[in-house]
Amino acid sequence: MTHRRVAPSARHHPYPGLVPFRPLLGAAAAVLASGILAGALHGQAAPAPPAGAPNVIYPKATAEMEPRARSDPLEFLRTALRWHDERVIGYTCQFSKQENIAGELRKPETMRMKFRVKPFSIYVKWVGEISKDQEVIYVEGQNAGKAVANPAGILGVLTLHRISLDPLGKLALKHSRRPLTMAGMGNMLRLIIPQCERARANGDLTLTYEGIREESGRPAYVFKRVLPNKSEYPCSVLTIYIDTQYLLCVRTDAFDWGGNLVSQYCYSDLTLNPSLGDDDFNPGNRNYGFRKF
Repeated sequence: MTHRRVAPSARHHPYPGLVPFRPLLGAAAAVLASGILAGALHGQAAPAPPAGAPNVIYPKATAEMEPRARSDPLEFLRTALRWHDERVIGYTCQFSKQENIAGELRKPETMRMKFRVKPFSIYVKWVGEISKDQEVIYVEGQNAGKAVANPAGILGVLTLHRISLDPLGKLALKHSRRPLTMAGMGNMLRLIIPQCERARANGDLTLTYEGIREESGRPAYVFKRVLPNKSEYPCSVLTIYIDTQYLLCVRTDAFDWGGNLVSQYCYSDLTLNPSLGDDDFNPGNRNYGFRKF
């Protein structure tokens, strides 16, 4: 895909993604949205959930689910969000993103992510060329509501590899499309669905099922949303990829009214409901790089 530079006047796009707090840190935001209905998984056995996790009941076969996606795409997304809220307690994945921020299309970034629903917890480590080895942890109700970061490069050395930052502050949002507190794939659909509902009420919504395409080596249901050029809408075209096995939102592409890329978020190597504990979101974890001395 050829990405064009987004004009500085492009509207803010509040969709999924990880929130980078560069140059101080990069923080996470991103997004999971999940499946539908109990039933048999087509051609695959459902893995056993970890101890203490809710039973993960996978959606029915593609032959049954695809007509539902085609007949009412918005209801398909609503049901996916309900499934997520009932069944998903956390996940790990690789997350890749590219965003336009303040008129500048930033370079792609790649991270490893751990996410827990309750309490809202996220750990991210940059593994690509951009901000390599940078880390961020945020746990709701801890550290006075601030994220803990291990910045990349010389700043990490100068700060002894640990700083606190307000995820809603100007510094964080200067390098972010949305705050860290809105991270998580469920929150992705919590943004998309109300926007679709508002556009439908206004008679502006075009939301179509585009078929099944491969994404990161896995098949996904693909939806395309098109909105008119009005100030109340965040972008012109949004493409949503929902994994056919897990019914998780594994990719979104957003474009402005000039056809320029606003954001792209991709999730791969997903493990659903792993055994994540408090130590996974603890800056004192010996496997992490946070330290003061």
